[in-house]
This record gives sequence, structure tokens and C-alpha cells, in this order.
Amino acid sequence: MPRTDTEEREAGYAAFKTAYKRTGAERLEHGLIHTFRPGFDDGPPMRSWNTTAEYRRWCEENLEPWLGYCSPEHVKKTLAALEEPE
Repeated sequence: MPRTDTEEREAGYAAFKTAYKRTGAERLEHGLIHTFRPGFDDGPPMRSWNTTAEYRRWCEENLEPWLGYCSPEHVKKTLAALEEPE
């Protein structure tokens, strides 16, 4: 059953009061999550490239588009491939 605006506001305020009582450490613990990043977390701890072009090429070839390190063209191509019927 949908809540009224008043009930929604009260529920939001109650959630705020609960969160406000948390310590800074607790807030960080609740606010941050670890997301596995393919290409970053499963490789060597440090990488370097001689040129920006080499770095961008590596990103295109090794990283998932949803991480945001690929060119817009690569993202569009990946989305188009996902939308194609099998």
C-alpha cells in the first residue's frame, strides 16, 4: 500500500536520525562497497605506459565498458552487440 506524503517524510526523517547516530567509521562502512574491477583488480599492482595512446588502447582491449575508461565508440559498439537478438 503506498504511503502518504506525510508518512514518507516521517520515514525519511527516521532513517536520517538512525544514520546520524552512527559514528564516522560506521558511516564509511555502510557507505562504501568494494566492486571488483576486471582488468584492474586481477592484474599486477602497478602498470605504466609510454604514451596516452598506449594506455587508451590497453583500456579498450582489457577493461569492461561500464568502468568508464573506454571510448564512446567502444561503449556504443558494446551496447549495440547487447541489443542484437540472438
